Amino acid sequence: MFAYVGGKYRQAKWISKYLPKDFERYAEVFGGAMWTYINGNINVDDVHYNDFNSQMANLLYCCSEYDKFIPILESRDAQDEDEFYRCKDDVLEVINSGNNINMPDFDLAAEYAYIITQCFSGIMSEKVKYVNLKGKYNSKYNSFVGRVKNPKVQKKLGKVKAVSMTFEDFIPRVDGEKTLLYLDPPYYGTENLYAFHNFTKEKHKELADMLNECKSKWILSYYEFPEMKEWYPESEYKWVRKDFKKASMASSGKKQTVGTELLIIKE
Repeated sequence: MFAYVGGKYRQAKWISKYLPKDFERYAEVFGGAMWTYINGNINVDDVHYNDFNSQMANLLYCCSEYDKFIPILESRDAQDEDEFYRCKDDVLEVINSGNNINMPDFDLAAEYAYIITQCFSGIMSEKVKYVNLKGKYNSKYNSFVGRVKNPKVQKKLGKVKAVSMTFEDFIPRVDGEKTLLYLDPPYYGTENLYAFHNFTKEKHKELADMLNECKSKWILSYYEFPEMKEWYPESEYKWVRKDFKKASMASSGKKQTVGTELLIIKE
């Protein structure tokens, strides 16, 4: 739905090639920007979104009620630096106070969207700074609002049930023989890049243990690291690799770097 660290905008259609044919429930465990669902070939009515970051979960919840959300999104003009910092102050006040979000909170979601679409990599933090596109590119905020207004996207958004839970609590909630889980956890060694998450290096093993026991089919996105062959043996699961250019802009005079995306699939 918007630029976000680790987002699968470029990979969604490739991932769709490996979807099983007989699932009735689809659930994104580490939902993020939900590109795999929005851009992928996923056509079921029972759709679940989860993100431990409650700001992100609230935003997707509000997107699912797009008729109420669109007027609030359209009340702000993009590329207004003063408005950016006003929104940042409001969101940080909620975060720092420890108040739980009573979802859907449309005003808060609109402020959060304003921040993450007009900063580097969609990362919200106390140090986040406004990015001035200086008229060179279309505003990512306007692009996001355009997607929420798109009838084809709305058809998908209207099916989404969004919550904010740990993966340990969420997976048992949706687990079942007719469920497909899509998992895109923080990649090993990059856990600190994600805002408002509790995912540590130790959590990778806990996730593997849970997936090895659950009833659902699942597709897991990763970059490779040594322990994976022990946790997800290629003799038991399908491994698929493909090179993609990384979404971050290349430095001046340098080519974009390429990363090898890995899918581990329980069919």
